[in-house]
Amino acid sequence: MAAAKRPSVLLPDVVPAGASRGRIEHLPHVLRRLRIRDLETLDWLGRHRSFARTAEEASITQPALSKWLRELEDTLGLPLFERTSRRVAPTAYGEAMLDCVARILTDLRTIQPAFDALKRGTSVPLKLGMLPYISMRLLPGVVEYLAKHAPTQQINYTENTLDHLLPLMQRRELDMVVCRLEPAVLTAGFSVTELYSDEILVVAPKHHPLHRHSRVTWRDAAAWPWIVPSMGSPMRTALEVEFANAGVAAPHVLMESTSHLTNCAVARRVPCLFVSTRLRRGETDLNGELQQLPLKVSTAVSRIGALTTEPQSAAVSAVLAALQAASREGEPLRERGR
Repeated sequence: MAAAKRPSVLLPDVVPAGASRGRIEHLPHVLRRLRIRDLETLDWLGRHRSFARTAEEASITQPALSKWLRELEDTLGLPLFERTSRRVAPTAYGEAMLDCVARILTDLRTIQPAFDALKRGTSVPLKLGMLPYISMRLLPGVVEYLAKHAPTQQINYTENTLDHLLPLMQRRELDMVVCRLEPAVLTAGFSVTELYSDEILVVAPKHHPLHRHSRVTWRDAAAWPWIVPSMGSPMRTALEVEFANAGVAAPHVLMESTSHLTNCAVARRVPCLFVSTRLRRGETDLNGELQQLPLKVSTAVSRIGALTTEPQSAAVSAVLAALQAASREGEPLRERGR
């Protein structure tokens, strides 16, 4: 059975009835002619890196796919993909276009869920990402605030480290991220609302031998096993910088974890070190089982805030107000944790 013929990207340059030509003209002509199916095909090609698999998914022949891509590249005057006998790979121009295409398709996929939510009488769900130790502190207060002040607002919550959350935010797969305000965050082009500050601590169980030392260095700390965040996360990098500055190799990693409660449970059985925060320790270590070591993570950022995009939707404004209220609610706990 012959595959359906794919429409050319070189469609007539017609401004839709009722549309403002001034609003449209800032886009290059070839981009105005792209259809949603073209965007999907580019996305598939970027994911599969294969003409055969992309042609199958797009229900067209490989020659038709190759011709379509060549026509698009010729019109743009830029190479989007490098071809070899085995596979295709995006060029720098292709990567830039694929990033934009992914954001557009992500936005389009939210239309039907938004309609469904409105039909149910609820608000469009807000996709919220948080660091693990922040979520346990803020999320209960956020949900309580919304239940009182915006009861139809739903949250779809994701928990991970910043190196995973920030790309999701950049691809619009998240509407908001609450994180430490690292330099990479401040230069990412998002609106930033500062919420509170929370100092990073190095802790160990109270019976750990290092607590008997009058002075503790990073060289001393490197001699003991550690629980550390995942490789590539900002906090893991900050720890590696401290050991490198001390001129010692990174310590033995007992396990990778960002769960404070899990880390505490392991530390009760194994004499290990890990990073926590002043507020987290004050809120959870009520029996004094953890003690701070006199080590400063010099590159760690204490300020915590919310990242959003402009213009802010009603859902973003509601959740941002809830975050600010939950942050203020914790102020007495901060003093108790000191």
